[in-house]
Amino acid sequence: MSLGSLLSIAKSALQTQQSALNVTGHNIANATTPGYTRQRIALAAETPLRTPDGTIGRGVTDQGIFATRNRFLDASYRRETGVFQHADTLRDMMGRVEQVFGEPSDNGLAASIDAFFGSFSDLANDPASLSARSAVQQAGQQLVRQIGTIDSRIDEVNQTVIDTFRDTVTQVNSIAQQVATLNQQIVVSGGPNRTAPDLQDARGKLLDQLAGYGSVRVIEHDNGSVGVVFGDTLLVDGSQQQTLDVRTPVGGGLFAGVVGEARNLTPIAGSLAALSELAGQALPSVRSELDRLTSALVSSVNAIHASGTTPGGATNTNFFDPAGVTANSFALAAPIAANAANIAAGTTSASGDNAVALRLAGLRTTPIAALNSSTAGEFYVSLVSSVGSIVRDATQESDASEALANGTATRRSSATGVSTDEEMVDLIVHQQAFAAASRLVKVADDLMQTLLTMV
Repeated sequence: MSLGSLLSIAKSALQTQQSALNVTGHNIANATTPGYTRQRIALAAETPLRTPDGTIGRGVTDQGIFATRNRFLDASYRRETGVFQHADTLRDMMGRVEQVFGEPSDNGLAASIDAFFGSFSDLANDPASLSARSAVQQAGQQLVRQIGTIDSRIDEVNQTVIDTFRDTVTQVNSIAQQVATLNQQIVVSGGPNRTAPDLQDARGKLLDQLAGYGSVRVIEHDNGSVGVVFGDTLLVDGSQQQTLDVRTPVGGGLFAGVVGEARNLTPIAGSLAALSELAGQALPSVRSELDRLTSALVSSVNAIHASGTTPGGATNTNFFDPAGVTANSFALAAPIAANAANIAAGTTSASGDNAVALRLAGLRTTPIAALNSSTAGEFYVSLVSSVGSIVRDATQESDASEALANGTATRRSSATGVSTDEEMVDLIVHQQAFAAASRLVKVADDLMQTLLTMV
């Protein structure tokens, strides 16, 4: 081996160990950086020189800098994140609906229904009393207001769901664009090994975020770029991305789809799937049941009240507006709203006739066919309980999936994160190797000087 070859070996060792020290320092500097993945330099012996006497080593080289990512743990974390965000979104939004009902409470709708029918019991005890009729009128107004308030607040929750869905689709489009841009940058700057660790970390963080909106599957390409399947749609492929839009069909519901395509996207998991379920199923179901309760109250109360006679002798008078059979249109009939004296207590105008008031008071415990043969109070309690069950189930699933996601994140951090203890050991190893390579340069120089003095 010539002295020139010895110097070449020393040079390659110095350059490679310097690169290794740079990588180690970069790891230490980013030990607490969120989303950072430990990087490693791949060292290999340089291709040996072939001579008649055999092969002679030519030193060391690096084969590139790689991030120690774990595909399995990445996929597991993103899967659990999607499940968690789905359940957490359901818990949050249905929890707001549960708060709208505010049950159990002395001032809730259940108490108002009970008070309404109770007011007819008081009227039956004193059918000639105007003050008892005023109490019935006020109880009816309170019932109307409370059902209307609940409906309007559920509508506010529904609007929040729609707004959140739109914002989420905007976020998905933004992430898809950023991932496509990073794919392009990685292909350009990844070098012959198709690796650009810091850019890959940035892309990984975006994919982790995207997993909270819907299920994510990553397809790795040979050039360092990736394809991203979001739900059941290829959202990103290399430097190309699809753009999503929001769709609100006339029949109801809330969907996202690729611009230019008729098919709706199925997020499968994540907050988008939960928001779509809320807008298309859960909230419409709650509002439908509230409308059903309202319609049953209107028809059952009017059927009895219209059979009575007011103190003024009027007959066939409805208590509630017969056209207001939904929660947002529920109202007292105009004569009742105008004057409590138009409330009938009996089938005749006789001052002691309380037959109608007794029948109306009896509705408190009378099963209504339109309400699954339940009383109005029982039906309402069942509605509130069903909302509570959804919140309870979503809370349990959210807690379980959050624990799984956190556990996976911990395992991933342990496998791919930076251990400062390990980095310090590597720092010493590479430092000593660098010092040894420096010594090799000194030896080669001494040999060269000796050779020159012999000439």
